[in-house]
Amino acid sequence: MPTTAELVAAAQAVVPSISIEEIQAKLQGGESIVVLDVREKDEYDAGHIAQAQLLPRGLLEFRIHDVIPDKSTTLVLH
Repeated sequence: MPTTAELVAAAQAVVPSISIEEIQAKLQGGESIVVLDVREKDEYDAGHIAQAQLLPRGLLEFRIHDVIPDKSTTLVLH
């Protein structure tokens, strides 16, 4: 059975990462992206990316289709 570190490393190998500066540049440049903040509401309320939409991880699979109906939308998850 793989360790947590191995699972994280495997995910990082296939899921691209982006810095907050890159996100802000894309948003300011008018790129069509949606930023989803998948933390809990109290974490979101403590500080979040200005244009981020809150969709906690525990609800993601249940509400993603309501929040982002277009499957071709570029998503950035925080």
